[in-house]
Amino acid sequence: MKLRDEAPAEQPDERAPWVERETMVEASPEEVWEALTDEDRLEEWLAPDVELDPHEGGEISVRDGDDERRGTVETMEENERFTFTWSRPGEGESFVEFTIEALPGGSRVTVVETPVGSTAIGPTAMAFGFGPGLLRLSHILRFALVA
Repeated sequence: MKLRDEAPAEQPDERAPWVERETMVEASPEEVWEALTDEDRLEEWLAPDVELDPHEGGEISVRDGDDERRGTVETMEENERFTFTWSRPGEGESFVEFTIEALPGGSRVTVVETPVGSTAIGPTAMAFGFGPGLLRLSHILRFALVA
């Protein structure tokens, strides 16, 4: 398993850094896709309470204790790419992109979160826990029961 944080990207608006995390999992892109787009599977690794309407324009809601984020699904490219925008109440919006790349013996999962527009939120505010979440994702996919 590999996780990494990247330095903020060189962008004209220095208030708009991005956060990138990546992991390799011993699962097919189809298995990863299910873990990213099924509410029950998301609750196994992302947050205890997730609601997702998995189609472009659908809503996403993620709650972990008092932390709540709501947003809109932007892109659904089956087994390859899942994107959405989300925000906490009263805070700026960010764009989240998950990509899945097939590898021999598994998949690479990358998540990038970037503020939308001139939102002045920093990497700490954006890093919803994708690091620990990706560790949990890797664990549940590696030890998932095969039907």
